[in-house]
Amino acid sequence: MSGLAAMYLAHWNLQQAPFAAGVDPAAFYEGAPQVEALARLRFLAVQRRQFGVLLGVRGVGKSLLAAVFAEQCRAAGRTVLELNLAALSANELLWNVAAQLAIGPRPGQDAATAFRRVVDWAQSRPDDQPPVLLLADDADQAGPDVLAQLARLSRATHDPWLTTVLTATPARASRLGEALLESVDLRIDLEPWDEDDAAGYVQFALLEAGCERPVFHEEALSVLHVLSGGNPRRINRLADYALLGAAAEGLDQVDAGTVEAAHDALGWTAAA
Repeated sequence: MSGLAAMYLAHWNLQQAPFAAGVDPAAFYEGAPQVEALARLRFLAVQRRQFGVLLGVRGVGKSLLAAVFAEQCRAAGRTVLELNLAALSANELLWNVAAQLAIGPRPGQDAATAFRRVVDWAQSRPDDQPPVLLLADDADQAGPDVLAQLARLSRATHDPWLTTVLTATPARASRLGEALLESVDLRIDLEPWDEDDAAGYVQFALLEAGCERPVFHEEALSVLHVLSGGNPRRINRLADYALLGAAAEGLDQVDAGTVEAAHDALGWTAAA
């Protein structure tokens, strides 16, 4: 641990960094948008639908929400596949699906054989089993061949055997292609946090990190929400910078001015 990091943790009496980046279900905070999105995802899975799309701007928490939903479904006994479609080829998609289903791939196996193995496995499943859940992150960064292969897999059996959740940003959703978008049974929009949820998350993260006292002034939390736009990734970065700045100044609490200074240091615009 660097001296700066040690100073940061010691100043606020923290056991760990409260606003670390990454997709960690243990750090999940269930604000109102998350409650709504999870309810819609559960509906999609329970109703045996084939395609859903989870939309949200970058940093709003789509990947984390998908990871949490995957954990919940596995705990309920569902078979869950998780893929990131960015830079994945159509053949790699098949091999990854086969590998996660524990039916391959075998050395030297071609794409046609891998596809057949997956289809044979799907057709051999009892009719009363719930569909496999496939969480396809960054689907808007996938190539047309990958998306076509995904649609082909989904249609491989008469009865739905696969429920696929695609994550994308609204600005890039059209890249999923008209045919796939027309197959979407449910659109789920993950919105940024309002001020109450943003403040609740900050307090939750600090408590999880070992801090047992209020660190941010109420006005500082309001400013944090405005300058971050309620975007969780931006809240993490801005809160982290503000904590570091306040610790360097020897402050006992983070005030609004410290949050504004952290925002200036990050070089963001309030509307971005």
